[in-house]
Amino acid sequence: MNNNSVFLKIFLTCMLSFLPHLAVAENCIAQASDFEFIKKSKQQGLLRYTKDHHQAYFDYQARAPFNSYLNHAYQYISVANPRAAMPCPVFTQTYQQLVTQGSRKPNPTIADIIAPFELKHSQSKKAVLLVHGLTDSPFTYHDLAQVYYQQGYTVRTILLPGHGSAASALQDVDLQQWQQAVRYAIERTTQDFDEVILGGYSTGAALLIDYAITQALSSKITALMLFSPGSEPHNKQGWIAKWLDLIPFLNWIDKDADVDFAKYESFPLNAAAASYDAMSLVSIKNLSKRPALALPVFSVISDIDATIDSHATLKLLNALHNTNLSRYKKLDTLVLYGSSTILPPNFAADYRVLNPQCASEACLKIHGISHIAIVNSPQNPHYGISASYRNCGSFIGGEKLYKTCKTTKSPQLGERTAANLKQYPTLQRLTYNPFFPELKKQISTFIKNVEHAQGK
Repeated sequence: MNNNSVFLKIFLTCMLSFLPHLAVAENCIAQASDFEFIKKSKQQGLLRYTKDHHQAYFDYQARAPFNSYLNHAYQYISVANPRAAMPCPVFTQTYQQLVTQGSRKPNPTIADIIAPFELKHSQSKKAVLLVHGLTDSPFTYHDLAQVYYQQGYTVRTILLPGHGSAASALQDVDLQQWQQAVRYAIERTTQDFDEVILGGYSTGAALLIDYAITQALSSKITALMLFSPGSEPHNKQGWIAKWLDLIPFLNWIDKDADVDFAKYESFPLNAAAASYDAMSLVSIKNLSKRPALALPVFSVISDIDATIDSHATLKLLNALHNTNLSRYKKLDTLVLYGSSTILPPNFAADYRVLNPQCASEACLKIHGISHIAIVNSPQNPHYGISASYRNCGSFIGGEKLYKTCKTTKSPQLGERTAANLKQYPTLQRLTYNPFFPELKKQISTFIKNVEHAQGK
């Protein structure tokens, strides 16, 4: 063997050993499971900052066609998100339908996956408008979209300002911007359709409740559906965030790796302040000063939600129910995961409460349903049982524990309560809902009951 052959053999061996590392950078799935990249990104903030978020402002007041809004949001993501063009082979059923309808390309990038969408139901004048939560994206609704679509509804989602790019964009956002976006989407959708359901997750739910009790509601709006609704933060010191944010160089509550393409993992102080402002609008104290809600309400919560105070949520739902019109009260439905003993003694006796219990071995190994799990199917390719992404977060102290959470073959799953973290220091936060098949049926039943009550 001559020297050239030896050199070539050595070169090829080196390249082959390097290929796995190269492959990691090829798409969003591989990157989310590369611990060396995760560690580097967390330390250096590689994905924490936008490329450029100074895009032309979308004029929400102009009530432009929804398709114009969708195009603007997509262009913003393409410019501002540091990974917008990265291939992201996450083929949910919703994405495949969007491809069939001609609004997405067959080989998705991150921009394609997280951008707001309209899943059109031909020859239907019914629509559901879905609003995501803080740090999230419209990908939140890829699973739930199917439930509504199968009931004959066109599904619309929006992108709240400050989202869809990188966590640093939330340093320049405020409550009023979110309210403008929600108002535009609701009023545009009621202009385009004859029947409209409003659905919100977490902070998005708080924004919808605020709209529903402060604005002159269109008679076309038929129901309000809330998933892990934002009532009060679990951390009661949230009000301090806006003041701490004024201190120079003190901008972040959490700095994480941000490898979750659909949700920010880092968390700016300003984001907490804006979310606190949104939830303050629907506090029990403020509700007493506002008109009563006049819509049937469907809600889904967990008893041990570590993000939102479940006790405050139950008080909020009870207050909305007690002042609601009698024809809507009988439709109000609560799906409660966990122990029903969390229900307050004065909770309305005529409130329909569903309390699913799990007896399967797989479910019994889950230590509580988390705030972020409720909207995702176990089959979700990014958040489901077989997904490569793991939510470990800055709540796990120390690189060793963080690495174990990200890499162990037998992760513990659940909500990040103090008790769970004490018993399972490397707990992976549950990102899917084991009760999702039941939830689909519960949503469908609620919608049919609402339509029946309207004589549809």
